[in-house]
Formats: sequence, C-alpha cells, structure tokens
Amino acid sequence: MKKIIYLTFLYLIYQPLSYGQKSDTASRVQKVNKLKEVNVVKQRVVRLRPETLTNTLKLLQPLLQTPQSIISIPSSLLQQQGGLELRDAARNVSGVYFALNSTPFDNSATAQIRGFNAFSTYNGMSRRFSYGALIDDESLVESIEFVKGPAGFLNSYGEPGGSINISTKTPGQKLLNVVVNGGSFNFFRTSVDIGSEVKKKGFSYRFNTTYQHRDSYLNDLRTDKYVIAPVLQYNFSPNTFVLAEYNLVRGESQYGSSLDKVRSEADKLSGPIGINYSAGNGLPISYAQNQTGRIYAVHKFNKDWQLTSQSSYLLAPYSSWNMTSKGSKVYFRPDGMTERRSSRSMGSGKTFSSQLFASGKIRTGPIRHQLLFGAEYTNSRDSLSLNNGKIEFPYALANPSNFVDPDQARQTTRLTRITNNTFLKSAFAYDNIQLHKQLLLTIGARYTWFTNEKITTNARGVVPVKQHQNALSPRAALTYLIDSSTTAFFLYDQSFVPQTGQKAIVNAAREVIGAEPLDPQRGKNLEIGLKRNWFNSRLYTTLTGFHTIRINTAANDEVNAGYRIQFGEVTSKGIELDIIGNITDQLSLVTNYTFVKAVITKDKNPERLDKQMPQTPQQIFNTWIQYKFPLRNLASLNLSLGQTTIIKRSTSDKDQFIPDYTKFDAGISYVQDKYFFRMIADNLTGKRYMSSGDIISSFPYEGRNFYYIDGDPFNVKLSVGIKF
Repeated sequence: MKKIIYLTFLYLIYQPLSYGQKSDTASRVQKVNKLKEVNVVKQRVVRLRPETLTNTLKLLQPLLQTPQSIISIPSSLLQQQGGLELRDAARNVSGVYFALNSTPFDNSATAQIRGFNAFSTYNGMSRRFSYGALIDDESLVESIEFVKGPAGFLNSYGEPGGSINISTKTPGQKLLNVVVNGGSFNFFRTSVDIGSEVKKKGFSYRFNTTYQHRDSYLNDLRTDKYVIAPVLQYNFSPNTFVLAEYNLVRGESQYGSSLDKVRSEADKLSGPIGINYSAGNGLPISYAQNQTGRIYAVHKFNKDWQLTSQSSYLLAPYSSWNMTSKGSKVYFRPDGMTERRSSRSMGSGKTFSSQLFASGKIRTGPIRHQLLFGAEYTNSRDSLSLNNGKIEFPYALANPSNFVDPDQARQTTRLTRITNNTFLKSAFAYDNIQLHKQLLLTIGARYTWFTNEKITTNARGVVPVKQHQNALSPRAALTYLIDSSTTAFFLYDQSFVPQTGQKAIVNAAREVIGAEPLDPQRGKNLEIGLKRNWFNSRLYTTLTGFHTIRINTAANDEVNAGYRIQFGEVTSKGIELDIIGNITDQLSLVTNYTFVKAVITKDKNPERLDKQMPQTPQQIFNTWIQYKFPLRNLASLNLSLGQTTIIKRSTSDKDQFIPDYTKFDAGISYVQDKYFFRMIADNLTGKRYMSSGDIISSFPYEGRNFYYIDGDPFNVKLSVGIKF
C-alpha cells in the first residue's frame, strides 16, 4: 500500500515551505486505501530578531546570556523599512547616531555609539584604518550587529562606546529574488539575489547584484551605485566547509560630492533647500569604492568544539571633488560675491586581515566552561592627499551659476600627502564559566601589539614618524539567569585605540629638545543590564546603564607646532532601552530610547570642563510599528508607522546645540507568497530639519555659524519584489 501525505509547515524563523515524507509500504498485501491530500498552511511570520550572534562575532552563545548589550538587525527589517545602507539601520538601535558627513558615501565613518566613534567591521574583519573609503549597501547585508561598549572578543582596537559588525549574505537555501525600486528624486534601483541550498557535501553559491541611481534634493548632485557580490562555498562534510567571497561596492557622484553647507544664524534652515553652492557642473566624477575578498573556513570537531579561520583583503580608494571658497565651505562677502575654486580629496586603503580562533566547551569537575581563544593579524596601508584648485571662478549669491570649465577645474596643487603603514597583532582568550545553573562568570583579555609608520609631506618638507604601542584589554562579567527568559548582567571592559604622532620634550626654557611617542588612548566601561524574552521569545527587551571613561585623548600642540599633546578625560554615562520583535503574529514593534551625557571631566584648560562631546545627542527616541491584516491565499496587507526624535545635539562650541527635531514615516505593503508591493513615505510632514550638524563661532560669518546637512524632505520609495 502506498500512502502519500503532504504536510506543509511555515516555521517562524526564516524557513521555506517543507514537505512531508513519502513512505512506501507496497510490500503489504492488503486493500489499498488512498488518503486525500492534506494541506496545512499558515502565513509566514517574519521574525525581527535572531536568537544568537553570527559566527564571525566569535561568541557562540544566546544573546540572552551574553553579558553585553548587543542588538542584531536582520535584513528583513531593513527591507520592511526601505533601508538601503548602514545608516538606515540606526533607527532600530539605542545609542547610535550618524554625525556630520560631507559626502553621499562613506556614512559608517561618522557612526557614533554613546558619544564615541564606532569602529565598523565586515564579518568581524577590520575595514579601513585611517583614510580609505567605507561604503556599504543593503543588498550585501544578512544582519547588522551593534555591539555596545568595548568588544575585545571582536576587535583588536576600538573606541569604548561600541562597534558595528556587518554580516554579509552567504549560501543558505535555494532562491531567486528580484526587487525593483523607484521613487522621489529620480530614484531607481534594481537588485537580484540568487542562491542555492547548502549541501552536506559539494558546492553551493550565492550571488547578489544591484544598480542604483538617485538624484538629490540638492541641485546638481546625481549618484550611481554598483554592487557585485558572488559567494562560493564547498562543504567537505556537514561539519567542514570553506567559503570564498568577493564584494564590489562602488558609488559615483556627478558635479561634486558635498552634502553639507554653512549658514549664518539668520539663514539657517531657510531659503530653497536645493541650493548647492558646492556643486560644479564640469567637475570630474567623484567616487568611493570597496573591493573585498574573503576566505572563510570552519571545521566542527564535534558538537562542542569548532575551529574557524578567515582572511580578507580590502581595496578602498576614493576621490572626492567639490567647490570651495579659499579651501573652506563656500561663503559670501557682504557684497554677495565670492571666488570659488575646485578642491579634491583623494584617499586609498589596502587592508589585509587574518584570524584564527577556536571555541568549545569543557568541564572541570562540576563547572562548565565555554572557551574562546585565538589570534589576529592586520596590515593596513592607506594614504590621504589634499589638493586645491589653481584657478578661481567668480560666483554671485544673487545669480549662482554652477558651471565651471572642466579643464581649468582639474588644475590643482597638492597641499598635503600622508601615508600610513600600520601593523596590528593580537592574541585573545575568554572563558564563560557556569558557576551555578543560574550564574555565569566571564573572564578574559586581549593583548595587542601595534606598529605605525607615518610619512607626512607638505610645504615644510617630509616628516617620518615610527611608533610602537602595546596594550592589555581585560574583560570580566557576571550573568545571572533569573529564569529561562530573563537575565541580569554586570560588565567591566577596557578598550584600546593606538595614537600616532609625537609629544614634544621641552627643557626649563620651554625649548624642544626631543620627542616621544604618544601613549595609547584607553577606555574603561562599567555596564549593568537586564534582558528578557517575552511572548515565547517573540519579543526581546534590554535595559542598560553604563559609565564609560576615555583617557589619553590627543590634540594638536598649540605651542610647539607639528607636535601633539595628551590630556583630559571624557566620561559618558546614560541609560538605554531596546524593544524589538513580534508581540503577536500580526503586530511587530521596534522601539528604543537613549539618554547619554558625554562630557569632558578632566582637562588642563578649565574652560573645557563639562563641555559636551561634539555632535552627540543627549536623547534619541525611535519607534517602528507594523500591523499585518491577513488576507486570502496567504496574502497580507501591512501598515507601518515610524517616528524619530533627536534632542539636544551638542557641537564644537560649549553649551551650543543644533535644533531638535521629530519626523514621521509610514509604509504600506501587500505581500503574497511569490511577490510583494511596498510603498514607504519618509518625512510625512515635510519638516525642514538638520539631519546632522555642528556650530563654529566667528567663521566665516560673525556670530554662530551652522555647518549642517538638511534632512531629506518628503519623499516616497516604491518597491516591487518577485520570488521565482
């Protein structure tokens, strides 16, 4: 007798339809009874939070038990919100802010967490160090992990506020997805995602490609982006595989690449938003590009132990053109005139990184240990060249014409060239000890050796500097499992940022008689938090309080030109609340709140005491809520509403803040098994606001000067996706 039973299940965690088994019992001699085909169907529920971190973050333990505030954002949430790059993910995480960035690319270079710069990695591997380009795209992203506080288990060095890891797409299941987007400002984008199922033995693949064109609300600013990302994986067995990955992301901009502007107190956020004094119709193409190659291998010895090795090589050149007034942002004299000249900034980064680490479990009597240990090597060669145009073009405020002669605009003089050759070697070991069924102790450290060879070439000549710095960064934490869904943790961690440059050695007559290298910048972080899973692990919440100190901050020596001084202490403290996940199958919620106070607490100059860290918001509040209305044939209609509020953003001037803002977004989508349609409306009220900015007094105008980027006005993005 043959019985054919088809069972169709739709799992909650990103699983495709699976089918029941077919059994053969034809050897039985009896009457054949044929059962009717049974279809058990359920609408797919998109979960907004993973249970564990990616393997490239090295910590193979549930997020709930990790003694640190870490929020992982899946690509499905970015797509739901219409996000296209890293900065679009910031709304989903507390404590994250993107500061003033002058170009349409390189956004992750200005990322901040808890008032400090955030170091970003690709699959746990270092990207640029000083001057190369950083450019990313949603089509590469599997998930983005925001790690709050120091992360010695992840990085050789980094600021004490935290770091960001981008996990790229790799083979997983068979798919062929095509998405086409269009919208405001001549926005057009098409993406293709092709992949095969991972085999127990044999080859599998993933391939993503994207083309995007978008103009700007600014006049004479047009951008194009190209993405190619093939991945090939070979499984020797279910426990051993090697993966080869190549990513190319290139962004190009016509007529200049400057987004920010400078306005006086009276003129800020006024006048037509599209006026672009920095554009030059005739300037060469500006570009930013990342090419990354990665080899990644994993071998699982058994269910408890695995060995991971990965190496990557990054090429990151960029060339940025725009028009300036005497090398600064375009400004006007009282008669309404100025002279503009071209400006070109060129950078290049070449970074090789290699990691080898093992993780596993052992027991010492009744005590269980989860161990992580390994080593890392990184070499980065990068350079920066600053160039000013030789020819000035008259420019009138009353009748601004952005046309410039292409041949004349290309004529430049190099002002400065800097080259860096950096070597980092580190070893690390961490032990997560289960002292009791409800109590976990984490101890460990990373030791880092740093060498830097820097050459600066300018009008004063060639200045070579070579430095060596070493640092031990310990880590200790306690995690208490209140119940199966709730944990409390306490964390002490340290950070390390190498410093380049030299301090002057002076005699009693204050004459320079020698020089010595700077000490590394160090950070100390104390953190306490409470985590909980709700509604059968659908919803995840974390509440965190932190107190972070950064010492050995470097600045230019105003007395002895060409040297650096170290002084001061910066303290950042605050609270963070994150809520992310599904309340029901129909209702999902992402909301977060941040209060942070990051100020200078020690300084030789008493006027700087209690000064806020520049471009740091005191409060951030974000919400994104979506409700799904089920329809026939596994379809659904989804309505979304989002909000962002940013309060009291500090600037370079003490106790001066750029204006607060609140903006609203909304979305509607129709989703069926094989296709979807989505519309996202950003800035529903059309509010004029500063997305980021700074205040610098007395230049170029009297009083307060606002350097800022306008937030996008009301705009719409449409998406159509098909699954083959």
